[in-house]
Amino acid sequence: MIKKIFTAVFLFLFATTTQAEIIVIGNLKNNLQSLNFIQVEDIFMGRSRSLPNGRIALPIDQATLRPEFYQKLIARPLEQINAYWARIMFTGQASPPTIVADDNAVITIVNENKDAVGYIDRKNLDHRVRILLILN
Repeated sequence: MIKKIFTAVFLFLFATTTQAEIIVIGNLKNNLQSLNFIQVEDIFMGRSRSLPNGRIALPIDQATLRPEFYQKLIARPLEQINAYWARIMFTGQASPPTIVADDNAVITIVNENKDAVGYIDRKNLDHRVRILLILN
C-alpha cells in the first residue's frame, strides 16, 4: 500500500515538473518583434486574422503541446477548444489553426512562411525563428 502511494506521489511530482516552457515563435523576416498575450489568444482563437502589422496571420498548432498551450493561454481544456472550433467552423466564421506533428514541423513552417505564428517547447528553439511571447 505504501509503495503504491509513493509511486502515485512520484508520478504526480514528475508530471508537474515536466511541463514545457512554451514559446510563441514567428518568422525572422516579419518585422514583428513581439506579440502580447491578448494578440496571441485572438489569433489562435480565430477572433483576429491579422497580425499587428496588418498582414494575415497563419497560426500553427503543435499536436503534442496543444493541450498545454491552450491551458496556459486561456485556461481551458482541449475538449472545450475543440468544441469551440466545431461551432465556429459550422457557422463558417473562421478555420482553426493548422495542426502539425512536432516542434520541428512548426519551426519549418514558420521559417518558410513570413506570416506564420506557432508555438514550441523552448528547449527546441533554434536560430531560424524569433521568440514573440513566452507562456508561463
